[in-house]
Amino acid sequence: MFRSICEFIRIMGSRKKIRTHSHPKNILWLSWRDVKNPDSGGAEKVAIEVASRFVRNGTNVTIFTSSFKGAKPQEFLREVKIIRRGNRLTCRIFAFLYYLRHQDLDLIIDEINTIPFFSVFYAKDKTIVLIHQLAREYWFTQTIWPANHLGYWLEPFWLKLYKNRPTLALSESTKTDLKKLGFKNVNIYRIGLDFKPQLITKKEDCILFLGRLIPAKGPDQAINAFNIIHKSFPGIKLIITGRGKEKYVEKLKKLSKRHYLQKAIEFKDFVTEKEKINLLKKSKIVLIPSVREGWSLVATEANATSCVPVAYNVPGLSNSIKNNKNGILVPPDYQSLAEGVLYLLRNESKRVQLANFGYKLSHQFSWDNCFADFKNFIQKHAVSKN
Repeated sequence: MFRSICEFIRIMGSRKKIRTHSHPKNILWLSWRDVKNPDSGGAEKVAIEVASRFVRNGTNVTIFTSSFKGAKPQEFLREVKIIRRGNRLTCRIFAFLYYLRHQDLDLIIDEINTIPFFSVFYAKDKTIVLIHQLAREYWFTQTIWPANHLGYWLEPFWLKLYKNRPTLALSESTKTDLKKLGFKNVNIYRIGLDFKPQLITKKEDCILFLGRLIPAKGPDQAINAFNIIHKSFPGIKLIITGRGKEKYVEKLKKLSKRHYLQKAIEFKDFVTEKEKINLLKKSKIVLIPSVREGWSLVATEANATSCVPVAYNVPGLSNSIKNNKNGILVPPDYQSLAEGVLYLLRNESKRVQLANFGYKLSHQFSWDNCFADFKNFIQKHAVSKN
């Protein structure tokens, strides 16, 4: 009997060593939204691009997320299994119940977007962390009292639960924020692009705002800045592209009307990927007046189409944009945003210089490179320790 037990321990030990040099066979990716969610953004794009490449590499990946109106409870998207349960808050409970029924999981990616899934309480040794940005200012632009103050106060505490877990961050800004909270093992990954960079030399008198129409992204700031710009360049046009709640979109349209800019501002709502790229290709400048970003896929896509980003100098944007190299960073107020744009419109040679440098810089970004960063990180920090 004793000899049998020893043999069992020896076999299990050898299996563990073999696993050290393999890759995870079953990954559970926990995210509060998926790419089909109407409110999806850059984070959800990262998830499906990376997850689908893991599947092609021989790994089973399940993205467990929240449901939304008209959503299927389960489907396969690019061979990635998508399971939707609960709302943006309760999906965390359903994720825990799902885990209890699936003990064959090798790895859990706990994607922290505002609130974590708390997988450290039930699968600590299998958990790695993915965090694009801290919420911080978002609490006061996207939630109401008292949830905003409560969330802002609690965020550092629930993040610290993960400080000893291997962590992937999208930018140096996020890495710095996490280091301040005591995170010990933080690596950065590169964002990807859906298309090859294109050097565009002919541009229209057009400025673009591209993103979700929510207060945190600053579409109202873009309109107020354009009001100043338009007075000096009455022939220029602003295109606002993105989805938002009907009440907030109407508020933005009323703001443009108040400035007598109905004919100069065009609201395009949702556009296809092809339409988005065409808008970037024809626009001289893209406005990014966000309160905070993980990186800003829009800035990188703008660089890849010779469109110059003018953005607020806030975490994330200060990483994707090098001031006066591939874009312009300004203090976070709409007057400074307008001044940054006016500077470029009055100095075409400078705008072209920034556009050309941004185009060269954008070549380092692809979804294959993004996947390679994830894969190398997981093999080094997660699989080797299982």
